[in-house]
Amino acid sequence: MTAEVDRERGEQLMQLLAPGAADSWGTILPGEPHSKARPRFNKDGHAYKDPADAEAEEAKKWLLRRWWKRGPLTGNVALGCVFFRSSRQEIDDDNLLKHVCDAGNGILWVDDSQITAKYGAIELDRANPRTILVLAPHVSTMQRGTDYVRDCTGCGRQFTPSRYTQTCCSRECAPLARRAKAGRS
Repeated sequence: MTAEVDRERGEQLMQLLAPGAADSWGTILPGEPHSKARPRFNKDGHAYKDPADAEAEEAKKWLLRRWWKRGPLTGNVALGCVFFRSSRQEIDDDNLLKHVCDAGNGILWVDDSQITAKYGAIELDRANPRTILVLAPHVSTMQRGTDYVRDCTGCGRQFTPSRYTQTCCSRECAPLARRAKAGRS
């Protein structure tokens, strides 16, 4: 009964985040949802990851690899999570989402900067802590990953610009583009 209700909730969430998405995927990750910890600092002021946080992220990566057999998504992504926690401990949903985002890097997507739609909710289920996770390609005017490619005005090859005004793939192509614009080869 719980799996059926979770699946229905996941499908509703996907309709909210990526209406009409041809491809969408979802799973239920068992266990207590983990919250991303704040960075720790040593005596020299350098940041390091909390060992418990690193261990939880590796465990989540393992679960995600078992579920997600395809390669990482390369364009815009919609991500939705419903976290069922076993206690009323106050934890921010954005810290729970950040943990999933970091664990999904290189597995579900190339980088979590591709996520252009995100939803997180926290529920209480003392007997069955879990996470409903859904994702789909997301249509957005904010293009990321391979959804954002242009033809270089210098050499004609496709590239991913780092800023909106960028028209050439490299500094070497800029003079070629200027000559082409001026009508010279």
